[in-house]
Amino acid sequence: MIAYREFVDGVRKKAELADAEEARRATIDVVAALVQHLDGADREQLATVLPGKLREDVPWDAPLRSGDQPADLAQEVGGQAGAPPERARYLTQAVLSQLAAQDPDVAKSLQHRLPGDLGVLFAPPGGGPPPEWAAAGADDRPRPLDQGELERTLRSLPGWTGTTTGISREVSLPADRLTPLLNQVKQAEKDLSHHAGIEERSSGVLFTLRTRSLDAVTELDVELARRIDEAVGAVGSGG
Repeated sequence: MIAYREFVDGVRKKAELADAEEARRATIDVVAALVQHLDGADREQLATVLPGKLREDVPWDAPLRSGDQPADLAQEVGGQAGAPPERARYLTQAVLSQLAAQDPDVAKSLQHRLPGDLGVLFAPPGGGPPPEWAAAGADDRPRPLDQGELERTLRSLPGWTGTTTGISREVSLPADRLTPLLNQVKQAEKDLSHHAGIEERSSGVLFTLRTRSLDAVTELDVELARRIDEAVGAVGSGG
């Protein structure tokens, strides 16, 4: 978990704020706006790494919004912080780039999962990508599958169906095997810094995979699908 004082001080310096309390308020405003663009699994991931003194003031049950442009998120931050659009974007980038500096794995995961162009807000205000990402470059982003690649992939993933914008698999299993399965899937998500949509049903669970930032199925989704299949096989055999 990120240390509170270090995080807030980083935001204060990046946003050129007067004191730690102003940085704390800015962080809460930004995170409160950000969670409205994240689904449940991504909200949980963000909550896990955020310092407790900040986490407890964020409305984690806020409804999901549909905006997918940087201006949408900055406008929401401005509305909460009472700041004009350019200042709101500056505050947003200060907070998100500080998250990227202190936990690059989580920041990358969220950046890939955010819809549209919201991921660009993880760059520090007035600068390029965070130092930890400098060596990654554009090729580090997941690559969408075209229709032919998707069809070949689905033939190698029995039980999975879908289109280039999302694939899913429903797994039927006894209730007592659900928790072991989800625990293994959670570990796979952590290993890949990528998350599945998970819907528990009376007969089992439905997994849905897509990379929200690209609104497409990518190589990350395929790898997570394979890991889910491995988990299903292990749980089905008593693992």
